[in-house]
Amino acid sequence: MRLIVSLIVLVFAFTAQAHKPYFSSGEYGTADQAWSIQDPNISTVLYHKVTCEQPVLWLRYEVDEPSEIFIQLGVPLIDRLADYDPVLGVVHDQVSDGISTPFAVPEGMGVQLHERVKQRALFFEPFTQTQSWILVERKVQVPAGSGYIAAWDPKGETGKLWVAVGEVEDFTEDDWSEAPSWLGNARFFHEEGSGPAVAAEEQVCSVAPESCATSTPSLGLWLTVFAVAALRRRRVV
Repeated sequence: MRLIVSLIVLVFAFTAQAHKPYFSSGEYGTADQAWSIQDPNISTVLYHKVTCEQPVLWLRYEVDEPSEIFIQLGVPLIDRLADYDPVLGVVHDQVSDGISTPFAVPEGMGVQLHERVKQRALFFEPFTQTQSWILVERKVQVPAGSGYIAAWDPKGETGKLWVAVGEVEDFTEDDWSEAPSWLGNARFFHEEGSGPAVAAEEQVCSVAPESCATSTPSLGLWLTVFAVAALRRRRVV
């Protein structure tokens, strides 16, 4: 285990754009139940499976002064999600022209919609060896106080998405005890490696629950990740 943790630390020392990962198990479906962003400047990502029971993912932020927040919306690179088009909304009390939404918005607030770009960008995450499509990537201005980030599919289709905030990488030594779990959960979310079978296609408000089992990363995969990171470093140098 110490060898694996040491390899993880070295990998991230050589890897850019590393989000600290978190995983939704179907919660965070309303503003009252929103996932709390501890620091919107720290690079974090929340993975979420969109279901008919939880069609919206909510995150809550708080800033002491008017700020600029980096946001991303992504979809895992899975064939059946090639046409999946969720959107991202920033919710606060100074939106001048809020949009109509299929869900309740906190009183006194509006939604600033951020639709996906016309051409999806590919994103490769070296640590987990997974790929995603980036649908939204930009910096947004928000007023002081509390606000929200919400992600949903306007057509009401189920699928998978993730929301990331922040650009400052901040991993502590204690974080690495969670790294094996991070890897297994992230790869399972992207349907990489071993794991239970998944439905052939996503549905419109009719889905069966998916097993929560995660794949177990092998030492060979850790060594592969380390080798890729080392190769990236040599190329940079």
